[in-house]
Amino acid sequence: MPFFGLRARFMIIAVLLTLGSSATWGVWSWKREEQFLIDRLTREGEVLVSTMAIPIINALLYEELGIIDEGGLLDNFIAEIMATPRLVPRYAMVLDEAGRVLAHNQLSEYGNIYTDPLTNQALELTHFKQTDTVIDNERIADLAMPLNIAGKSWGTLRVGISMEPAYREITRLERQIVIFSAAFSIGALVIYWVIGTLLVRPIRQLTDSMEAVGDSLPQFPDKHLRHDEIGQLQKSFADMLERLNQSEAEREASVARMLENERILAIGRLVSGVAHEVNNPLAGVESALYQIQRKGGDPVQRYVGLVRQSIERIGRIVSQLSDLSRVGEITPQVVDSDLFFDDLVMFSRMAIKDSGCRLLSDNRCPRTLIFIDRDKIHQVILNLIINAADATDSNGTVRLLANLDGDCYQLQVQNTGTPIPEGIAEQMFTPFFTTKEAGQGSGMGLAVSRGIAENHGGSLTYQHRDGRTAFTLSIPHVLIGDNGYA
Repeated sequence: MPFFGLRARFMIIAVLLTLGSSATWGVWSWKREEQFLIDRLTREGEVLVSTMAIPIINALLYEELGIIDEGGLLDNFIAEIMATPRLVPRYAMVLDEAGRVLAHNQLSEYGNIYTDPLTNQALELTHFKQTDTVIDNERIADLAMPLNIAGKSWGTLRVGISMEPAYREITRLERQIVIFSAAFSIGALVIYWVIGTLLVRPIRQLTDSMEAVGDSLPQFPDKHLRHDEIGQLQKSFADMLERLNQSEAEREASVARMLENERILAIGRLVSGVAHEVNNPLAGVESALYQIQRKGGDPVQRYVGLVRQSIERIGRIVSQLSDLSRVGEITPQVVDSDLFFDDLVMFSRMAIKDSGCRLLSDNRCPRTLIFIDRDKIHQVILNLIINAADATDSNGTVRLLANLDGDCYQLQVQNTGTPIPEGIAEQMFTPFFTTKEAGQGSGMGLAVSRGIAENHGGSLTYQHRDGRTAFTLSIPHVLIGDNGYA
């Protein structure tokens, strides 16, 4: 469907209304003037024949009495009728009751007897009547006035008046009406166009203000609200934008809380393993110290070394746990890939220690430097490891693989558990979506993990092949050596 703006629609409606009203007014005015001119012609003709009928009757009476000669006065009256200035007579005649011409503007017609329908109709009249007819392609108003007095009829007076001057006046008036209507329509359209522009302008300004709203401009920019319907629309949009901003702020706060909860959940699972891992080195420390105290001498140096290694291990575990619990934005740093992978393996084993699953690791990546936020990637991998352990039988196996694919550093978590149904494979990355029982999962782990991957410029994908479920984390911009990016 073609697009019609408000101004275009307004102009179309205005054009139709203007043309319709102009046409209606023009037709009405033309019909009114036409009727007025015809009525005026009829009235003036009626006055003429009514006025002339009296002296004609008197002349006929005088002729019958022998007072005056026959036909003398009648010819004078006919000549007077034909000389009427306001009318355009084409013929005038006096007929007796048998239709014989007693007087006529054309002397050659004297004595002829008319038997045409118009004459017969005129002879039967008892009062004035006008009959429109056409003679030689000229519209004529035939005016008939009976010559009756005291119940006696002397015939009728017939006068033919041309209607062409009146119709020429009507035609001239018609042209004037058309010109005036066209000028009125053009003027009205110009006014409508200006009005349409003025009406559409605030809507366009509101549209521009709406389009200007974005992440960098979260507030409605137009501070001057109109005091009309457009102003109500502006206020409604501003209120809606404010509610959206509030909703967005609440959503971001909810995501932050869920992210924190995921961190706390991961740390909670680690704590139980950390306690055991810390106790083992401490037991070694105590045994070594016991031997030092018991034997002394040269072997002391060897036991001191063992104590030092155990203490360093405790420090590394505590340091990693402290780094993981920190909250903040993505802060990439240069990390040794082998040391990073070893830390992941150690943390992963602690995380699934109580699940009964075995963790197999395979570092296929040649030693290099990677530019990542170590804590965030720890969080992603630990979340994937915990999910894999939850989906695997107690005697199952979870695999952690590292690989270098072009300029991408890849970490893959595999398990042999039940695959995720195809219909929800993509939905599992949406917030609050979980297949776990109530209370066992928040539904934010995978969504947060994908967000961390995308913040690194990478991706987190899922696939199931050959009975294995695999989540692959790809991070670009691997550093080669110490000089820069690959």
